[in-house]
Amino acid sequence: MSELENLKARQQELLDKIQEIGEQYEGIENKHNAQKLQELNKVQAQLIGSQNDLKQQLQSVQEKLKTINNEIDKLSSTATDRILEAIKNQRWYFFKNKQHILMDKTTGILWANLDYFPYNHGSYNSEGMYELDEAKSLVNNYSVDGIDNWHLPTLEVFKHMIYDKTFPFQEGDNWRIKGKYFWHCNIDNWSKNGIHLDDWSSGDGWVNYVLPCNYSLVQDSEYEENVSDDNLLYTEKEKLQFTLDLFKENELWPIFDDAEITDLYKKICIEKPKLLQALSQIEMQLAQCEEVKTVTINFDYTTLLNKYDIASIDKSIIKYYEAVQKWIDELMEYLADFEQQKESVIQDCNQIGLQLSTTYKDDNNLTEAENELLKNRQYYFKDKLALGMDKVKANLLKVKQQADDIEYTINEIDDGDNAIYELAQLEKKERASFALIAENTAKIVNKALQKIDFFEHNRDFIIKAVEVWSKWNEDYKVFKTKQYEELKHNCEEDDIEAEVWQKWYEDWQKLRFTIEEKLQPMIARGLKGDIEAKEERETPIIMQAIYVLNDYKIAVDNFYLEERKNIYQQYVFQNCGDLQEKFEVEKELYARTVNLQKALQNIIFNCKKEADKIFILRWIDNLIDIQINEIIQFVADNNLEQISQEVLNEFAKLKQKNYYMYLADIKAYSQEQANREKAYNSLIFKMRKGLMKK
Repeated sequence: MSELENLKARQQELLDKIQEIGEQYEGIENKHNAQKLQELNKVQAQLIGSQNDLKQQLQSVQEKLKTINNEIDKLSSTATDRILEAIKNQRWYFFKNKQHILMDKTTGILWANLDYFPYNHGSYNSEGMYELDEAKSLVNNYSVDGIDNWHLPTLEVFKHMIYDKTFPFQEGDNWRIKGKYFWHCNIDNWSKNGIHLDDWSSGDGWVNYVLPCNYSLVQDSEYEENVSDDNLLYTEKEKLQFTLDLFKENELWPIFDDAEITDLYKKICIEKPKLLQALSQIEMQLAQCEEVKTVTINFDYTTLLNKYDIASIDKSIIKYYEAVQKWIDELMEYLADFEQQKESVIQDCNQIGLQLSTTYKDDNNLTEAENELLKNRQYYFKDKLALGMDKVKANLLKVKQQADDIEYTINEIDDGDNAIYELAQLEKKERASFALIAENTAKIVNKALQKIDFFEHNRDFIIKAVEVWSKWNEDYKVFKTKQYEELKHNCEEDDIEAEVWQKWYEDWQKLRFTIEEKLQPMIARGLKGDIEAKEERETPIIMQAIYVLNDYKIAVDNFYLEERKNIYQQYVFQNCGDLQEKFEVEKELYARTVNLQKALQNIIFNCKKEADKIFILRWIDNLIDIQINEIIQFVADNNLEQISQEVLNEFAKLKQKNYYMYLADIKAYSQEQANREKAYNSLIFKMRKGLMKK
């Protein structure tokens, strides 16, 4: 089924549901409504009927749908009148979707539903005085159905609520509620705030009951004034409409005394608006659709293929080359239409493609592994992001050229003396079936269109990703040239031997290479779509992670350029100075790794899905352990017997720390990081202490 057919099927489904509401709830008032709905049904059927001129059909669809919606809105007015009449006859409302509250129509104030609310809070203390702390805490901290900020009612509000005795929980003599006669009101303070419902006297010392209220629906509004019986500005219907609007604006589903009205409200005020919104979106998509011939993403080439008599084409070499020529011309025309529609997108695509199109040349300053990393990274970006529309067209035209060659050969045979024999020889030559040619060329086109579509929907990320790729490549070349020379110059100034600082550079290079290996996997994850965040921020999570990694890279560079030499000079003349130096270096580098972990922590815990949290942890896993691995290997390589096996075992256990088990709790995760940092530094100290005993 084509995209257009899918849209129209969805459109009809929505129209059927809207009509069902009309027939069941709005057309029941009179025969005229039923007749109107039948007329609408005919118009709807016309919308999806077959027409020869599809373009004309699409142009008229918006106008016809608008007519349908107008007619349905007219019918809806009858149902709305029934709902308003029900509102007129009812003051108090419970809600299907918020069962812990009820609302006073005359004020818009919410009250706690006493079927759920623990209203009998409070007790006497050992001195016989009434204890209010429990009741205070209950009201101040009450939160239910997404509603906070509850209050004790003032005496005036309390009186307005209970005076006509329609309050659903009024039970007993006089104005008692739930048979209880003494209730908290906000009179002056918490020590004296009870009101006696038999004589409306205030006092303290009795057991008070609690009934909180909430003003969130009518905060900073003039609702109570608008619906007041004394308001002369609005008609009765307009006043009732204020209440109906209050329900709809706050997505409330009120329970009416008449169950039929409750169901009618759901259909008219909840379900129907959602259907109309969905229908509006379908209308927009339909209006934007071009003729069927327009190439869309994953276009159904079989629809186009139906115009060709495949069996007849494969039997005739003349029909074959003519069909191939026509087929390629149609695909080229579709591509041209699509390029026109997506001109700005393709222009941006081509700029990136030009940037990625250059062939990677090995850099003599880089090792074989480094050249391979950068070359593979460029190939990956080029394969995923470079559009190559010219190549697509060239491949299609090559197919057409082969069909042209067949035509040219036949024309030459026609001019010769052995036409029958030579045609027979030409006919016997193997060639792909026309269906296979069509399928393969459609695949080539689809692949190009999918790249355009992908770029369009991920344009910002792709542009940033290419910028990062380019910047990282340039930075690495600077690391291998300028920064190398800077380290060399700084060391030679202080007469530090070449074999010493070159070893530093080797260590630096090893760590930098590990960091470089992290870029492509994170970009690859981003090309599948950004990681879904709990709290949306301006910078997507994928780019946040890359920027954090870049900060770590800069911190490592600064360490080797600004601090590495100082550590060497501090320990060079000490007992076991080379070993102490090594431990100090790894300690300082680990401090930067800890900063990387802390920066990633907020990113990890902003991920909505557990799988994405685990992905980031695995992505950075070997960087987190790199200093631990370095120490263990260093001890093994140098056969440092003076360091106890117990300390080495403790150090090795650090690698076994499992952050994955703390992903449900950011505090526990943060604490585990702090514990690991403390343990690392403690073990480094023990190792260095062991060296001093030598």
